[in-house]
Amino acid sequence: MIETVVKRTINPRWQFTQSGVVALYIQTGLQSLPGLFGVSDIDDERIVDYLVYQLYRQRTSLANGSWRHTYLFSQSALEKYRNQFLSADGKSGMNYYINQWLDEAELSRSQLTAMIAKQKPNPLKKMIYLPSEEPIKKRFLNTDAGLALCQQSTTGWSPLSETCGRCDNWVECGKMTAKKYPELMRFRKEVYHGRKEK
Repeated sequence: MIETVVKRTINPRWQFTQSGVVALYIQTGLQSLPGLFGVSDIDDERIVDYLVYQLYRQRTSLANGSWRHTYLFSQSALEKYRNQFLSADGKSGMNYYINQWLDEAELSRSQLTAMIAKQKPNPLKKMIYLPSEEPIKKRFLNTDAGLALCQQSTTGWSPLSETCGRCDNWVECGKMTAKKYPELMRFRKEVYHGRKEK
């Protein structure tokens, strides 16, 4: 993302230094960034806001070749961001000029955010199999009471559950589970079909 912004706004031939030291510095800087906002985690939009501001602020240094990657998360850079955007004394209008600068290069914050966005795993994938549900599923196994208990007290049929594999009601339980938890059931069916094909 940094290289894209600089190449499109300042110097099309600019190359971002690719080294382990630089990568580690940036990774450490990004990990410390939530502290600037007083939180434990920040979203990708705030990361883009911070980086774009720093690049905009340092555009002259970038243009004349005197810029160093250590400027990005220096104490001075953090203070300038805090004073500009997080302080009651910050000057309004800065984002207008930054957005105008990006627009001239046919860039937008949403495009830049998409560049750094990480695919976030669906939390339901962690629920494909819940070992903690096995004792409940075993109670009254293969009875109507067991099916009712399973549906009331668990997330229902799972292809990885040993108890579900021994249950005579697994087809009906699967249909009921799909009605209650369609997205979870979609992941469970993927696992089930994957196991059958092996």
